[in-house]
Amino acid sequence: MPAMSFPEGITALQERILRSLWKLRGIGKDPIKEETLRADLSPSSPNNWTDDVTYLQNQGFVEAISRNGHNLLSLTALGLSILRKIEEDRLQELK
Repeated sequence: MPAMSFPEGITALQERILRSLWKLRGIGKDPIKEETLRADLSPSSPNNWTDDVTYLQNQGFVEAISRNGHNLLSLTALGLSILRKIEEDRLQELK
């Protein structure tokens, strides 16, 4: 099986972060707690996953805010489009 390629240099963990945000409905103005995301990714998420979240923020795929002492994360429109691109690439690989 060929190695999976991810657009824009996305790693497998970064893709899982984006997918989890989607699954948990952390989109746009409806962010989710970082702890909720981490629990969804466990036990497969390494301890240094914050570097991956920071990368996703720097790329504009994820927005992070702090509210009431909690770090909240949500997908941006660009993050949603990158997820769509990943899905399209996977469908092409199945052909």
